Amino acid sequence: MMVASRWQKQNIYFQPIVWAASAIISFLVVIVLFSLGWGVEVASASFLVAFVALRILLAFALKNRFTNSMVRVLKFDYEELEREFRIVFKNKFIRFHRKSEDDLYLYEFPGRNLSMTVQPYWVNSDMSQPPATKVTLRVLNAKNKEFAEMLADSIDEMADQRIKDKEAA
Repeated sequence: MMVASRWQKQNIYFQPIVWAASAIISFLVVIVLFSLGWGVEVASASFLVAFVALRILLAFALKNRFTNSMVRVLKFDYEELEREFRIVFKNKFIRFHRKSEDDLYLYEFPGRNLSMTVQPYWVNSDMSQPPATKVTLRVLNAKNKEFAEMLADSIDEMADQRIKDKEAA
């Protein structure tokens, strides 16, 4: 049973930066240990410990400070959910694109510099799990943060309503 998620703030560009910074600093630790005369076993163990610790530390330190996207996984089929989004956004001057190679739907909100992607998401390969949808609001900034949070609240309300409708049926 998949647990309902909440909106998570992320920075989609920091993952490679965090990996690279962790690797570089860990290599520097290894170089310092070799220059101090430590053996290969100690240096390699310290590399692994430093790499993992720095990866976790940098990810948590940068996660909430420099967010540029909000992500939520919903326990609904993405094509049904996308159809509902299209009905809601119809005639609202919102650009819609379908990227078949990535199997996602992209909505752009002109004047807000905000985009929303709707794509399938599976926690694991177990086909007995219900389908899920990953909704991502991208390019958050000070100007559109309030609009993005309002949109996120609306999506939450829509998801709650779908759950109530399924329970009633």
